[in-house]
Amino acid sequence: MKNIFGKALVALILFYTCTLSAATDEFVAEVIEVDIMTSEITLLYMHMRKVEFRLAYDVRIRLANGQKGAVANLRKGNQITAVGDPDKQVLYMIQVLN
Repeated sequence: MKNIFGKALVALILFYTCTLSAATDEFVAEVIEVDIMTSEITLLYMHMRKVEFRLAYDVRIRLANGQKGAVANLRKGNQITAVGDPDKQVLYMIQVLN
């Protein structure tokens, strides 16, 4: 009885962990516009459509040379790899490729 209860508890914990975790996707895009004042960035996503994203308060930016960057380092035309939540349109990490 104790073994069945333990397995059921583990399954329940795994279920709730999967449903409560944030949806994050990694994608490649091109920077179209950066607005430093509002912390918003417009990206050309999948070479097809423009999408506006907000930058998270603690967004991590890595430059092509491996150093830490800031929003001011992002330029129009930069190719980036971004990790974010496409449903909420928030970016958590940006890796500049060029």
